Amino acid sequence: MPSNLQIVLIVGVLVLFLVVLYLFFRPLFTRSLIQNPIDDSQSMLFEGKLEQGTLGFNDEDESSQEQELIILNLVSMDKSNFDMNQVLNLLKNLNAKYINGFFSHKDINGKEIFRIASGINPGVLESDVKTHILLLALDLNQASDPLKAFEIMLDSAVSISEKLYASICDASRSPLSKQMIEHLRSKAQEVAHLKSHRNFLE
Repeated sequence: MPSNLQIVLIVGVLVLFLVVLYLFFRPLFTRSLIQNPIDDSQSMLFEGKLEQGTLGFNDEDESSQEQELIILNLVSMDKSNFDMNQVLNLLKNLNAKYINGFFSHKDINGKEIFRIASGINPGVLESDVKTHILLLALDLNQASDPLKAFEIMLDSAVSISEKLYASICDASRSPLSKQMIEHLRSKAQEVAHLKSHRNFLE
């Protein structure tokens, strides 16, 4: 019959073993949880070929350039579907142009800044579509001014969210924090510096 001290030692060793297992596997589990929603949101709409309901950013002359995407989601606060007539009118008022099931927001020179689609498969925005998520996507590598493009997309997201009573979320559909905004802004600045450096070398 084991003594009380032996039982306590055995239980202590088991608890210690479980704690070590938890600490070892927690980073892997957390990273998997974070990565999956991002991968899902990107693979859902962004593919190499532009098809109905997809947002392929590859221009003919830049098809070999790797994408550097910033994705924002506008999620209905009560999870109810948006009024699509209101959504379509809002996007038209933002001078967004309808292209193959999604909307493209362009600058005064006709250069695309970002795209808007439904955040739910297949991603198309039509008058009869039911969705409670709008997805805004910007390819920094194709933007003339990546930082300015990000600021324009963020301002548009704020404007749309206020009118639709939606929450602005990041690519993983977590509420967009000030820290994440600064992170995305820094990412845009970094791409802008790289583009300037490449242009200087050319």
